[in-house]
Amino acid sequence: MAGNQHITRHKVITMQYSLQNDQGMSVREAAGTPVKYLHGAGTLFPKLEQALEQHTTGDIVTVRLLPDDAFGKREVGLLLQVPLSNFPPGENIEVGGSVLGQSEDGEAVDFAVVDIKDGIAYLDGNHPLAGQTLVFEVEVQEIRDASDDEIAEGKVFE
Repeated sequence: MAGNQHITRHKVITMQYSLQNDQGMSVREAAGTPVKYLHGAGTLFPKLEQALEQHTTGDIVTVRLLPDDAFGKREVGLLLQVPLSNFPPGENIEVGGSVLGQSEDGEAVDFAVVDIKDGIAYLDGNHPLAGQTLVFEVEVQEIRDASDDEIAEGKVFE
């Protein structure tokens, strides 16, 4: 019976979750469309996936992830000060917006524009939750076997 299944590799999990930082600030409320993922495909943080292992439908699991287990520590190297004159003419640079740049190894990085002062744009390429301890509260809503195609592709097709 599907209701008695446990979370193991190659199961499709339907869940709802809330997310708070360790100061209790809500990052995501458990509302809206439930989330589906293929367990064992590496789409969740490893320690979150590990904590869900062997749980069953109806279980509520609370998981606390340190920064290194989630979005990592804040990297000072991803904080930049760029003169506005360095941006292409006509590019709309505004606080709260973002600009695409490159990391030192040539990878694309989305930088948030956090401030503009005296002709300088202050950019932050860190994930907004980098450096934060996160607390997930997950409700397991459904567990089913993944199809062969889902397993082969490493993702859910619904």
